[in-house]
Amino acid sequence: MSIKQSFEQNNSTQYYDPSAKPVVDIDMTECKEEDKPRMIALVNRLSKSPCGLETLTIAAENGFKFSFFDSSVRCFGGCDEAGHWVRLSPTASDDKLVGTLCHEARHAGQFARGSHEAFGVKDVRSELIAFRSTEADAQTYAVTACKELELLGEKGPYQTFKEFYPEIEKAFDTAYKAAGNKITHEVMTETFDGWYDQLRTKTVYEESYQVNPMIKEIYDLKQGKEPTLFYDKEKVSGEEAIALAGWTKDGNYYTKDPKRLESGKFLDVAEASMKDMEEFFKMRKELTGMEPDPSLKTIPTRPDTLERKRPKMGEKPIANKYEMKDRILANRRQYEAGLKVAEKVAFAKAAAMSKSR
Repeated sequence: MSIKQSFEQNNSTQYYDPSAKPVVDIDMTECKEEDKPRMIALVNRLSKSPCGLETLTIAAENGFKFSFFDSSVRCFGGCDEAGHWVRLSPTASDDKLVGTLCHEARHAGQFARGSHEAFGVKDVRSELIAFRSTEADAQTYAVTACKELELLGEKGPYQTFKEFYPEIEKAFDTAYKAAGNKITHEVMTETFDGWYDQLRTKTVYEESYQVNPMIKEIYDLKQGKEPTLFYDKEKVSGEEAIALAGWTKDGNYYTKDPKRLESGKFLDVAEASMKDMEEFFKMRKELTGMEPDPSLKTIPTRPDTLERKRPKMGEKPIANKYEMKDRILANRRQYEAGLKVAEKVAFAKAAAMSKSR
């Protein structure tokens, strides 16, 4: 199944047992009646995985409500701390949504343990450490659950995850084989680290979680509104981030030194992202007199890997974070399409060389 098919698959003809009951007692009060059988089917499917069952149970016990987005929302899934909900895309395939459900339910567990998604509370360095660690952890749980399902004979979710997130799957598979085809804490650690190899994904997240809120802040300040982003109230270390992100009922799975998250590929931002953030603090000082965040000087940069189309600092911003996630998806799909084109070109060259021999 292609990425396009996985997102655009029409599930209206698929049968879901209307009499089925969820293995985990989830709150579906916000789920449309006609969508409940599908949600129950996804929950019960994910629950076959020990990792998935643990994740769903924690989300359910902490009162998160499960439902689907409106079909106009183009992101695969979301979890909201304030609204206490988990939502999935109704237009994506079930194989895709199994992993997404685990990912978003893991975010619910992170919030229950004390993670927060508010922008501008932590300094920029701490935001990068904290926000990235939650994404890396959520993907680690998602691919682990998908692998557990594959070992039970359900290959679809794992193969779909592999297609969408090749860097993460490669890190998982390499470690899994090195561990004698066993899922261990070491395997999960290597998978977590693999999230940071996604250069384009990191760039898009920087745009969504650091740059876009700054664009909106400058726009609002120019309209005479009061500041909302301060970047001076909280600091987060690698150790603190891992303590929240790597939690399992069997102890924290992260086996390496958490201080790793404070340097190198774990902390770096694209050069364009750094320029945007520097411009934000310069413009904010001109508008309010507030001093720049000193943590910015401690953040390393990497060459740009993605051409971005975004508003300039102070222009009208993207409306909300789910539109931001739409852009993450759009950029991801563009990246995957580019990979497929490159593969076809390489194959054609190899075939031409073979014929010339």
